Amino acid sequence: MYLPKSKYSIKQASKGKFIYLVSKKAFEGEYILLSDGDMFAGNQTLNIKGDTKIIPITKEKKDNTYILHNERNNNYFNNLPLTKQISNFQDNLTPLINTKPIPSEKDYIKGYFYRYFAKRKNSLIHYYEINKKIYNSINTKERKYDYNLYSVAKIKWDLTDDSGKNNKTNIKKLRRSFPKLKNLFNNPLEYHLSNEILNPIITPENINAPKPKLPLNNRKSVVKVQQGAIDIIKERSRKKYNKSSGNGNSPNITPSTSGGSSGGGGGGY
Repeated sequence: MYLPKSKYSIKQASKGKFIYLVSKKAFEGEYILLSDGDMFAGNQTLNIKGDTKIIPITKEKKDNTYILHNERNNNYFNNLPLTKQISNFQDNLTPLINTKPIPSEKDYIKGYFYRYFAKRKNSLIHYYEINKKIYNSINTKERKYDYNLYSVAKIKWDLTDDSGKNNKTNIKKLRRSFPKLKNLFNNPLEYHLSNEILNPIITPENINAPKPKLPLNNRKSVVKVQQGAIDIIKERSRKKYNKSSGNGNSPNITPSTSGGSSGGGGGGY
């Protein structure tokens, strides 16, 4: 076909940069770039036909980013100002990785804490547990993580004897938006401590009892926090007991833990 020179230009393709659209064979040499962005092998517009069309080879980019690709108009499209802006945004993102935040001593005293997670919008199964800082960054579109790719949410995580029931219930409440969330949080008793530890009943007989045995946990950081929480709870219970005893009140006083699930007493220190 005849084309005026204002509608095309002749370019040079180096090795490994282009392939034929139809045959997928490698191409190098001169090619015709039309004003609409289409590219064809050769330097004669009269020879333009479907099987001479070429396209750039799309290189893989780093994890958590993507290349905008358009077979018909790839070169032209990727050089548009908006496309370059999006591509630069993707290149500067931080890849999202799983984190595993643990409850603090204050969380154990409350009886619960919040866990944060992200889900890929284009996947039903890709979930990541994240910390509050990453959650806030994506939620406020801070441009550090790909907020276009992920949905984020938080879940209240019970730490008491009611954790099995309460955590399953909270996961079910999020099921509509996050149908596979239970695969991420598959242990509703994770981080659990019994109510006799979190809500001890202090009596003259057990006020100086040794610390209760903690549940098995391979993470030393969790054990350390649990032991710290027990020390705080025990000290508060002793002070409350001594105060009530000095006023002539009943010594069997159960210190409350704000915000936690209700649970039985029994045991103690």
